[in-house]
Amino acid sequence: MLAQGNPVMAKANKVMDIFYLDEQERKRYEAAWEYESDRLSMISESERKDLERGSRQKALETAKTMLTMGYPLGDICKIVGLPQAEVEALK
Repeated sequence: MLAQGNPVMAKANKVMDIFYLDEQERKRYEAAWEYESDRLSMISESERKDLERGSRQKALETAKTMLTMGYPLGDICKIVGLPQAEVEALK
């Protein structure tokens, strides 16, 4: 009843519930918790890599557009953050 409306007490109750598990139940709980933690880490890493790929693709597209518009190579590299060799390869 104390936990209702009080997130700290709700968390304390949850911790105590885990504390009172028997050894086998605690092992199952810890295994499930570790699995979920690993799963969330993998999802987060995958999302980060997708963002990096998308950012890189956008930089390449922007550099290509700037090349067709006649921007100086050095300016393009500074603006999009790509090495000169990569921008030159787009020509």
